[in-house]
Parts: sequence; structure tokens; C-alpha cells
Amino acid sequence: MNHRRTIMNHRNDTSDNRRTARERTRRAASNTRAFLRRVMPRVALAAVVMFVVWLLVNDRPFYRDSTITGWYGFLTFMVSTATLIYYGWWAMSWAKRKLLWRVRRRLAITYIFIGLTPIVLLAVLGIFAAMVGSQQAMVRIVAAEIKATDQHVRTSARTLAEELNRLPANASDQAVRAWLEERMTFVRATLPGAGVAVWRDDVDESMVAPERTQRAQFVNQQLNEDTRCVGPDAGEIDGPLPEWLDGQNEWSGLAFLPPPDDKSDNMFGSPSLRTVVRTQDDRVTTTVLLVVPVSRALVRHLRESTDVNVRPFFIGADIFNPQRGDDTRSNDSAGADEINVQATVNDEIVLTTNEQPRPRDFDPTFSHDQFGEPLSTKPLFDFWYPVLLPATNWLDGERSSDRTTFVIDWSWAKAGKQFFGGSQIGDFWRKALIVVGVGFLMLELFALFSAAWMTRAVTGTVHQLHRATEFIRRGDFSHRVHVRSHDQLGELAQAFNDMSANIESLLQERVEHERLEREVEIAAQVQGQLFPRRVPLLATVEVAGECRAARGVAGDYYDYIEVAPGFVAFALGDVSGKGLSASLVMSNLQAALRAQTTIIAERLRSARRAAAAGVTAGSHSTGATGKLDLAFPCGVTELDDDENCAVAKMAARINEQLCQSTESNRFATLFLALYDDRARSLRYTNAGHNAAILMRADGRTEQLSRGGTMIGAFDWSEFEEGHTALQPEDLLVIFSDGISEAQNIDGEEYGEARLTQLITGHRAASVEDVRRAIFAAVDNWSGGQERGDDQTLVVVKCKGA
Repeated sequence: MNHRRTIMNHRNDTSDNRRTARERTRRAASNTRAFLRRVMPRVALAAVVMFVVWLLVNDRPFYRDSTITGWYGFLTFMVSTATLIYYGWWAMSWAKRKLLWRVRRRLAITYIFIGLTPIVLLAVLGIFAAMVGSQQAMVRIVAAEIKATDQHVRTSARTLAEELNRLPANASDQAVRAWLEERMTFVRATLPGAGVAVWRDDVDESMVAPERTQRAQFVNQQLNEDTRCVGPDAGEIDGPLPEWLDGQNEWSGLAFLPPPDDKSDNMFGSPSLRTVVRTQDDRVTTTVLLVVPVSRALVRHLRESTDVNVRPFFIGADIFNPQRGDDTRSNDSAGADEINVQATVNDEIVLTTNEQPRPRDFDPTFSHDQFGEPLSTKPLFDFWYPVLLPATNWLDGERSSDRTTFVIDWSWAKAGKQFFGGSQIGDFWRKALIVVGVGFLMLELFALFSAAWMTRAVTGTVHQLHRATEFIRRGDFSHRVHVRSHDQLGELAQAFNDMSANIESLLQERVEHERLEREVEIAAQVQGQLFPRRVPLLATVEVAGECRAARGVAGDYYDYIEVAPGFVAFALGDVSGKGLSASLVMSNLQAALRAQTTIIAERLRSARRAAAAGVTAGSHSTGATGKLDLAFPCGVTELDDDENCAVAKMAARINEQLCQSTESNRFATLFLALYDDRARSLRYTNAGHNAAILMRADGRTEQLSRGGTMIGAFDWSEFEEGHTALQPEDLLVIFSDGISEAQNIDGEEYGEARLTQLITGHRAASVEDVRRAIFAAVDNWSGGQERGDDQTLVVVKCKGA
């Protein structure tokens, strides 16, 4: 148990700590926002002033030469940045509130993001795929054509080498040149600008290959502006072959000579398709070098065969990892990148190279191709794309797997031509793509129209509801929302209309209720005047009374009326029902009772005047019995007899008046008594009312229940009159059923037994104390619940001797 309590306390402490931390965070954020609101206007003003000053002095010599230039510029930058961030965030928040306040705008933006974002992404993906696919397709076409050309060069070189070996061994050089000229004419028909260099040597003449040490014996080359290589190469192909070709009987591929080291920033090399073929028979060894330079003629051939606008763009220098150094060179590096030719005793040429590269500084430019023609640079519409091919440095044999050799001009028109042009299938796919695009566009337009329609349907109702709430805020509940649809929104609008109508009706009812409450208040004030406002002065008894209404006005009635000096009438009535209707019957009952007491009072005064004048009872007799015509209360005077019981006759006459003035379903119960203060005599009748409790001084209890049925129900009802004498310290309690029938929260009534027990315990108390004790006990029993019936009480206590 203690462990569980410890865990609960720990959890409560943790929750309190978190709540405290959140409160601190909110307080800190609020303080920060308040601080920024105070400070940022001054910061913004300072930023504007500092920026204007900077604009005015940043080009002045004294500013550039000053030591505080850097600090001032940095401070201006920081202040301006802080101002832009703060007011930019404020502007975005303000725009967000204004833009997203209406539900329609929010839904529109949501539909735009949900609907257009996939379309934009698909469009971008399609455009990117079309661009990349078409570019790669065009590159593959060019690469395939270059490869086919290389294969053609290799085949031609093999053919030339084989045919040269079949020539007679004693053929003259002139005959060989003539033959070579004839064969090269056919080769150049398909390989424009092709040139050949041939080395021939007897097998046993030397152990050193002549192509390594000697210039070519036979060269056939036709160079002009159209067939000259696009690079800086002079076009000489009769020099000795490089050392890296030793031991290879056949080699072919795209080769290049790097740009010359002349301190220029030329980055282009000299590309060419080259094939070296060595053949040997019993008589002679033949080495053939067939070179097809990348020239205007070859490029034109590539364009015609590929239908792609190919441009030469062979990057021969290493521009992405240049070796930088001083412009001056030491003696040890003076021969770098140069070919050293040394003469031997046998007049043979030995070719050596220095592999140490010379430091170079390149400033590459990508605005022109190797023809000097400008490249297209229109992003996304018309631009160039590189063709990467493997190439070999002819000087050192270093092979690059991917080197920019050509560029192609790309545009959407060329891409479309590559995709769809040239066949019926392409035309079919072009038409199919157009149909699909149009259909997709129609579906998108339909989706946008549907989204706009649904947005308008939703936000229109919301907007109408918002306007309707403005009418309600102004107190106009007569405004109604136009119901356009029979969906959930329509039901919501109809519910709003019903609510407005109900509120309007409730307001009207409230006005009526307030008017009725005001009338009830007035009626309660009037009714308060009907209850006794003072207690008669009696020598032998004390009297207290109170009525507590259940609904503003009471249907109960109590009264104590001084009929004559020493004679008091006590009355407590309970009209059926509650509220105004019962109070009206009660006022009728009060009027009838007052009328009857007035009659009795007048008769008593007449009787006393007659007695004072010496008139005997017999002289007033009108009958044979010789009795008085005046009816006196029973026991009031010695002239009274048992037939003239005034209390019972008063109840009978009140019953007749109520029967005549009220409906049959309106009746009342009544306890009525006349008290003779001199004789301490109490005459009473109980017309259907709760029996009054008479608590004797010795603790005995009597129920005063003699009387008859309720009044106002039957005009023929008759009532009996009871009589009792009050002794000193006797306590009489007259009450309505609202006291005895008061219920607690379980529905149990308070009951007369508890009331009798309470009176017994307070019989020695004063009448006011008894009254307060009874009401307090009833309230405590009810537990603060609303009274279900009027509660009325009259307490009479006989004084001591």
C-alpha cells in the first residue's frame, strides 16, 4: 500500500513538474514575443539607416581603406538579416491568417496541393524521362555510328595490310605508291579524310621494328580544310609509332593528341580513329597505320548517317584535375612533353619521351565547339549534351574510359523526331500519345471542376452559416439559411434553421415567462398583503405564522382575525393545485372568511348594544321558543345555545360562496377556529384539513380533526364544530400538508409522526422558536430540493397562569 502511494506521489510530482515546465516555456515565449515587439521596430530603423549609409559610402576610397569596413559590413548584414527574418515571418503569418481564414480558400489550396502536385510531379518526371531518354538515345546512335566507323577503319586497315603482303617482293616504291593511291581512293569514299602510313621491312634485315625508329616508307594522305583534323594536330602520320604499341599486332580505337603546351588555354585535343595492323609472311613484315581524323567531312558524315547534329568537342586536357605550377621550368624539365630524336651509328632514329607533364593552367569554356561555332544554351528547350567515349592518348597510351568527344544539339523538336519520326509505328504512337494527353487533360479538367463544385457546395453552406451566426450575434433570429442540397450539409443548414426558430420561439417564451414572472411577483406582493401583518394582542396566548410558497404565489392561506376584543379567529386553508390559479381561489377564500368574520363581529356589537340598553332575550324572540334571532358563537355568551354554533355556520357559508364562484374541480381544505381569550376556549371545525396538533403541557397530544369534508366541492356539505379549552403552556400547531408530505431524496415523506416528535421536543420553546425549528427540520429533511407544495404553519401557545 505504501509502495503504491509512493508511485502515485511520484506520478503526481512528475505531472506537476511537467506542468510547471510547460508554464515556464509559455511564459518565456510570451516574454520573448513581447520583447521582440518592443525592440524590432528600432532594429528595423537601424538596419535601414545602416544600409543606406553603406550604399552611399561603399565605393568611396576612405571606406575601402578603413579598418572598420569589415565590421561595419558584417554588422549591417546581421541587423538587416534579423529585420528581414522577423518581418518576413510576421508577413507570412499575416498572409496565412488572411489567406486561410476562409474555409473555401483552405479547401482550394488543399485541392491544389492534392490534385496538382501529382500532376506536376508526373509532368516533371515525364519531361525529365523524355529529355534523358532522347538524349541517351541520340548519344547511343552517335556512339554506335562511331563504333561502326571504327570497325570499318579496322577492316580497311586489315585489307590493306593483307594486300600489301601479297604484292611482289621486288615491287618498286613507285608501284607501291600507285597501288596505295588507288586503294585509298576507295577507302576515302566511305572514310573521308582517311590517311595511311606503311612500314615494310624484310624479315631478316633487323631485329628492331622499323615503325619504332623510322618514318613511314609509304604515306598516302590528302588534307584540306574539309578533311583536316579539328584539333591543333598538323596531320603528320609518317612519324614513328609510339612505344606503347610494341608487341601489339593489331590495335584500333579513338585516339587523340593532347593540346600543345604553348601557354595557351586551349583545352581541345586532336581526335582521330586509328588502326595499327602488323602482318608478316616469309618474305616481309608490313605495318599499316590507317588514320581517319575527326574533321568537318567526318562530322558531316556522322550527321547524315545519324540524323543528329553532332559537334566535335574533344577535351584533350585534364581540366578537372589540372596540375598547376609556375610558368618557368627548370633545366631538368625543359624537354617535357617533347619528342627527343637521337641518331645512332646505323643512322637509325630512336624516339624517347619524357612522361613528366608540364604544369598548365586552363580556363575551360563551354560556349563554342571545336569548329568555333557557338553552342546552344537554352535550358530545358535547346542545349547541348556531351557524348562520352573511350579514348586513348596517342603519345603514352593512357586510356580514358569516358572522355567528352562530341556534343549533340538537343531540343524538343529533335527529341520528338527521334521518338516518333521515320515510321508508321512512330506516327501511331504520336497520335496515341496525343489522344492520351487530351484524355488526361479532360479528366484533369473534370476533376478540377468537380473539386471546385464540391468546394463551393461545402464552403457556400459554411459561408451562409457564418453569415447567419452574424445575424444571431446581432439578435436577429428571424434569418434563415437557404437549403440547396439534401445531403449532410443540407441537414446541417436545416438544423441551423430549426435551431434559430427554436431560439426565436424560446426568446418569445422567455419574454412571456419574464412577463409572467413579473406578474407573479406582483401577485406575490399582493398576496403578501392578504396575510396578516400583525398579531392580535391577547392576554393568554402567543401566535406566530408563516407561509412559504412553492411557485412564487401560494395556494395556502393562513390568517388570525380579531373579531371582537378578546375574540380571535384562526384559519389555515390549502387550495388544491399551485400557482396563480390556486392563489386566486385562495384570495376568494380569504374574502369569504373576512366577510363571515365581519358579519359575526357586527352581530356581536349589536348584541352588546342591546344588552347595554336592558333588552331581554325574550323581547328579541320572534318564535314560539322565545330565542334570540341573532346567532352567537357557541359558548360566547350565556345567551348562546348549542344550535347557534358560529364556527360551523361560517364554514358552511364559505363553502356555499366557493361553490358558487369556482369550478367543481377547485376546492380547498380549511381549519377554522374561534378563540375566547377570557375563557381560554377554542371552538373549531376541520373541513378536510390536516388535523391540528394540540400538545398539552404534560406531553399529551390531541388531534383536532372534528369537522367535515373540504369546502368548495359540494354545496350541500355540513360541518361539525369541536370545542376544547387551552391550558397554560399548551401548544397548538396548525399546518398544511406541504410540511407533513415534504420528501427527501429517496421520496420518503416527513410525516406527522416526526412533526409530533419535533413539537414534543420544543413544547417549552416560544412560538417563533417552534416555527423556525419546524421549517428548519423540514428543509433539512428535503436536502435542499425544490419545494413540491406550499408550506404553511400557524403556532399558538397558551401563556402560563
